[in-house]
Amino acid sequence: MKKTILYILFAGYAACIASCTATKYVGENEYLLDRVKITVDNAQVKPGDLKPYLRQAPNYRVFGIVKWPLYVYNWSGQDGTGWLNRQLRRIGEPPAVMDTLLTARSRREFEQYMINKGYLHAEVSASVDTSRRRKATVRYHVATGSPHRIHSYRTDVDDARIDSIIHLAQPRRTWLRSLFRPVSDEYASLIHAGDLFDRDELNRERQRIATVLQNNGYYAFGPNYIHYAVDSTNHTGLVDLELRISPYRYAAEDGTIAERPHRTYYVDRVNVVTDYDPLNTEDSGATPTDSVASDKNMHVYYGKNGRSLRAGVLQYKNHIATGKLYSEADVKRTYSDFSAMRALRYVNIRHEEFEENDTMKVRSTIITTPAKVHGFGVEVEGTNSAGDLGFASSLNYQHRNLFKGSELFAAKVRGAYEALSGQNDAGIGSYWEFAGEASVLFPTLLMPFADSEFRKRQNATTRFEIVYNQQRRPEYRRAILSGGWSYIWQNQTNLLARHTLKMLDINYIYLPHIDQAFKDSLPLLTTLYNYNDQFVVGAGYVYTFSNYDPLRRGRNTYSLRMAFESAGNILYGASRLFRAAKNSTGRYELFGINYSQFVKGDIDFARHLVIDERNSVAFHIGGGIGYPYGNAKELPFERRYFAGGANNNRGWSIRSLGPGSMSTRNMTFVNQVGDIRMDASLEYRSRLFWKVELATYVDAGNIWTIRPYDYQPRGNFDISRFYREIALSYGLGLRLDFDYFLLRLDTGMKAYNPQAEGRRRIAVLHPNFGDNFAWHFAVGYPF
Repeated sequence: MKKTILYILFAGYAACIASCTATKYVGENEYLLDRVKITVDNAQVKPGDLKPYLRQAPNYRVFGIVKWPLYVYNWSGQDGTGWLNRQLRRIGEPPAVMDTLLTARSRREFEQYMINKGYLHAEVSASVDTSRRRKATVRYHVATGSPHRIHSYRTDVDDARIDSIIHLAQPRRTWLRSLFRPVSDEYASLIHAGDLFDRDELNRERQRIATVLQNNGYYAFGPNYIHYAVDSTNHTGLVDLELRISPYRYAAEDGTIAERPHRTYYVDRVNVVTDYDPLNTEDSGATPTDSVASDKNMHVYYGKNGRSLRAGVLQYKNHIATGKLYSEADVKRTYSDFSAMRALRYVNIRHEEFEENDTMKVRSTIITTPAKVHGFGVEVEGTNSAGDLGFASSLNYQHRNLFKGSELFAAKVRGAYEALSGQNDAGIGSYWEFAGEASVLFPTLLMPFADSEFRKRQNATTRFEIVYNQQRRPEYRRAILSGGWSYIWQNQTNLLARHTLKMLDINYIYLPHIDQAFKDSLPLLTTLYNYNDQFVVGAGYVYTFSNYDPLRRGRNTYSLRMAFESAGNILYGASRLFRAAKNSTGRYELFGINYSQFVKGDIDFARHLVIDERNSVAFHIGGGIGYPYGNAKELPFERRYFAGGANNNRGWSIRSLGPGSMSTRNMTFVNQVGDIRMDASLEYRSRLFWKVELATYVDAGNIWTIRPYDYQPRGNFDISRFYREIALSYGLGLRLDFDYFLLRLDTGMKAYNPQAEGRRRIAVLHPNFGDNFAWHFAVGYPF
């Protein structure tokens, strides 16, 4: 009882201190804007829709509870010139002192918003409550009145061609295809009979029509040529809407403004200038010293740097078709493809219109500035794996125009060290890694049997790479030599989706040394399939979709990733076909070395829902399965799943969960892997102050083996018990969001531990900072 009273007194004291702190910098006869409440008498209008038009909002509450940014600001002293005080005020938030002028302005903004949405007789009232000491609550009440709706909608366009373009039919698509392929803005009118008389929608319809006409030859057309005639005399609360198009206006030779019908424009020719210098006003570089005619009417002009890019490559990246109708979409595709070329630093497209033989024409000039050919970089990073700290450093080199086709050659040399705990008799050890890699990225689809038109429709690259990696642990030394050949592409009509086809992925794993005591401690299967020399030769495909736009960070987003990998099938078929002999373990070999055979698939879906500019909810669900067969009874160690860490099941350290309900007494880094994974996360994110973000989350999931293995008891997937083996954890996270990258510190507590025994499985009843706690430092969001 005494403890309860003490807790109540402490809570009351803390609330009193917080209240006094909140009004520290609120002057006499002023009020802190504590709350704003918006009510609407119409269920069709959500109060949240009005919040963006609120001109003064109260100080932000973290998780809707504590005004933490305000308290940080109030920690500063009266002297605002001191360094510490300036920093506290910069990262904090000053008190929102109620301003009646801003209240009146908010009321007017609400009324204008309602009028724009079709509620022409809406009325908004505002009241201020200052009954609480030095704090004010402002209440807005919106009386919407009866809305005006569109009774009929028609277009009155004299030009039959323009009218037909405006009414282009939207292509039919299934709901699944529409979900992962956005419908072009040129289809589907935004205005229909029965809709609200929404002025914002009317403006968006004007922009849509202007865009579709610009994509069909009307270069000089803009939304300012579209206007509406509104008639509300025939019906109460209803309007008849008619869309009209004004004629084209231009300056006549006598200086007057003349009008004529809108005309289509054809592309005359395309010029490419390769050495434009935007900083040199005297010699812009646009005056060429050499020119090459390429593919009909496209001309490439080379300057002081000579033929730095092949004309054929520039033509391949150009989508502006000479002799055809002008299309703004083709211009945007051309700009996008030229901007993606690593050999170019600056890209701009200019147009010159003129009339020739009663035909309007456009001459397009693509102006480019070359980038620096060579690039060097040094990277230093800290690492933390399961609490083992270390560092890594790398030296990078890039050549951005290897064969004068904007090919990117990249080379990297990397070294890493990590102090390991509990790895030998002395209780300590070390991990060293040395790696070198080289790759060439071609900005085109190098596919022998694909025609040029198909390759041009794809925003594609081809990648060849080779990697050598040497690892040294107290238990073994291992070297991995890898080579790959991949295609990466995006269809021009759906840039939100990305495809990666690994035509060939070769890995040769060589173990020059393994500690005998460590080898003797391994299960026989693990030794055969993971700690012997072997080949992994396969292919794979990865599909990713994301509608995230860094320029529109305030909207809801979702992403999907699907991956499939197969290895060893061609080698196994060849071994069977040529009746190759098996070794003593019953496996086929390639050059006297075992090779692995398996299939593996993964799928992950994530959703990010924005509540307001400071709060959001994100969730993720995913799963995967790998199945060894034929020449293998176990997946390679590098292809197996692990659970726990910074990106899933954050109540566990990395590689410390699972598989299944295997007892912790059987734990080693060797056997805490699986062939099946399930994981899900739900995370609430709230901007704290400055660039600091706070998050709270719940994670669930585990891994399992595809088969029962003696060295992983109760680690296999069993339909009768797997649901009891799904681990749960919860925690808090602190993030620093610097826009271009995010630093993350997450702390997690176990809630349900399937590897514990008895009542200790319900770990949430036994919280502690020992066995049931983990922390993780990482870069970027977990999903």
